[in-house]
Parts: sequence; structure tokens; C-alpha cells
Amino acid sequence: MKDWWYSFSRLPSRFAWSSSAVTRRAPHIRGSSNVQRLWNFFVIASLPAWLIGLWALGHQTNLAIADFRLEEVAGWRGGLLAWSGIGFDASSISACMLHGLLYFLPVFAVALAVGAFWETTFATMRKKPVDEGLLAIAWLFSLMMPASVPLYQVALGMTFGIVVGKLIYGGSGRYLVSPALLGLAFLVFSYPTLLFGEGAWVPVPGYDQPSVLELVTDEGGLDVVAAVDYTFWQIFIGDKPGAVGVVSTLGVLMGAVFLLLTGVASWRILAGSVIGFITIALISNNVAPGNDLFTIPWYWHLVLGGFAFGAVFLATDPVAGPMTNPGRWGFGLLVGSLTMIIRLVNPSYYEGVMFAILLACMFSPLIDFVVIEANIRRRRLRLQEGGG
Repeated sequence: MKDWWYSFSRLPSRFAWSSSAVTRRAPHIRGSSNVQRLWNFFVIASLPAWLIGLWALGHQTNLAIADFRLEEVAGWRGGLLAWSGIGFDASSISACMLHGLLYFLPVFAVALAVGAFWETTFATMRKKPVDEGLLAIAWLFSLMMPASVPLYQVALGMTFGIVVGKLIYGGSGRYLVSPALLGLAFLVFSYPTLLFGEGAWVPVPGYDQPSVLELVTDEGGLDVVAAVDYTFWQIFIGDKPGAVGVVSTLGVLMGAVFLLLTGVASWRILAGSVIGFITIALISNNVAPGNDLFTIPWYWHLVLGGFAFGAVFLATDPVAGPMTNPGRWGFGLLVGSLTMIIRLVNPSYYEGVMFAILLACMFSPLIDFVVIEANIRRRRLRLQEGGG
């Protein structure tokens, strides 16, 4: 018990601040960069998307409350906002952001606490320091959760992502796929109504507002978007139902610029993902010109769903992706093309970026192997020609 408590007490310094040690072996052998600092960059980069997402969640919720003409809002959040005098004014940025924050904080707190429990448990059993990356994993996992998710499901998903996705492989630098993404996939398969249940995105009882991508795929293309008064720029900014970190393509792009400028994210993976995504969208426009879904322009597809978030914050995971530059191009193309293919042809789960990244990560070692073997073969042939 003493060892477990010591490991737990060390957590704040492990995930909130960077240590002075630098990594001098895989997966970041190309530069002596502090692993925790790399993870913290992902958290910093996601802050614009998070802030816009908080406002969007509060705005959509307050609009629903106004539509229902509710004089009293049930639950501790409604009581707190009413008691404080902040209220539920959909035109107030501060009121909307605070309302959204009251939904996000419990999810993040549970994810962080559960992750801390398993990190300290494994550290104690192995008699090693607490592993890096907890803050980033819990943060990214929470950003993808719907506001109405039960907290016990948050605990289950975080447990699966941390234990099965990371710790049993030895921790940071050794896992196969993003633990945050694996935790979400576990919940999607275990609780199919998590993302598509009634009231998943706007947590007001009796109010069912699906995501824009769900409207487009289920109700007949972009015509239904115009019918409910959504505009392209409104969707691009993020004023729509959805997960806190995913709704704003604008916020995600701001984070992408930060990750690219700091050198944390691979521009080849990002470029390959966008190229693959747009290529399949253009092909679909010509393959089935009479189909409402297939004829959606590529720039609309970019702002629908979670492709932008997945490509920027999940596909660029510095551990799960390929290590070779040609391999990163191939990995990105695979992520982008698979995302669009799943979105177009899968009737049960059209938000394909999660499955696309998981599948691409499974092929990541093979991609690097093929690239390295091809390079060895080219050098061998060059040497033979030179010797001849």
C-alpha cells in the first residue's frame, strides 16, 4: 500500500510538468525530446477546439432549453446555473461556455482518475516510475465523448484504453494504437447507442438533435442541411451538435498549425490523409452522380464528422504511426481513403475515421517493413551495378 500511494503521489509531477530527462531511444530516437513534453503539445494544440466545443455544447443545450420553454432545468448543473444567476442565455458566450464546461469536467475527471489508478497500479507492480502520457490520453478521450455519456462508461472505456491499449504492452512507446482511440472503439462496440442514441449530443431530456453527418447520411444529402438552417461556415466553426473536441474544424486546424510548427506532428501523415480523403470524394462524385451522398463536394466532407480531429490528433500519434517518411505518406493515404470509403458505403457506422485509423495502425509495422526492404533492395542493386 505504501508503494502504491508513493506512485500515486508522484502523478501530478509526471503528467502536469515535464521532467529534465530526455528520451534517447525509440520511438523518438531522431531527436532527444522529452516524451511528456510531446504529449503536452497535443493537449495545448487541442485547446482552441476544446474552447469552441465548450461554447457549442452550451449553445446547443441552451437553445434546446429555450425551445422547450423550460422554467426550471433539472439536475445539479441546472440548479448551479440558476443559483449563480448565470442562467441559460444562448446569446451569452460565458453562459454557454460554463454550461458546456459543467458537462465536460466530470467526464475528464473520471477519465483522469481511472487512468491514474491503473498507471499507479502497474507502476507499483513493476516497481518502475509512473509512465508518461496519462494527461494527453485522458484529455483526448474526453474530447471525443458525447455530453450524455454515463460516467461508468467513461470509466470502462478509459480502463480498456489504458490497460489493453497501453500498459500491457509496456507503456509509452510500445503500444500499437492510440489508447484514447481504442477506449472509444471499445465503447462504440459495447454500447452502440453511445453516439447515435436519442439526446446523445444535446443533453436535454426529450430533445433529439442528431449530428450533421447523421442528418446528411440518413436524411438525403445536403438538402436536409439547408432545411435545418445550417450553413457551411457555421459547421466549419463548430456551432453544431457533436463531441466537445470534434465539432470545430476551425479549432482543429489551429491545433494542426501548432503541431506542425513545433514539429510534433508529421506533415506527411496530415497531407496524405487529406489527399486520400479528397481523392475518394472526387471519385465518388463521378461514380454515382445521382446519389445524394456520393455527390457531396469534398470540402463539405471535410467539415462533416470527425475526420479533421482524427487526422490531426489521432493519426499523428508519434508511437502508433510509421517511422519512415515514405511510410508516413502511405499511412496518411490509407487513413484518408478508408475514412471516406467507410463513410460512403457503411450504413451502420458512417463516421469512419475511427476504424480507418485503427486499421491503418495495424498495418503500420508492415508499411515500415515494406519501405525498409525496398530501400535495401535498391541499395543492393545499386552496389551490384557499380561493382559490375
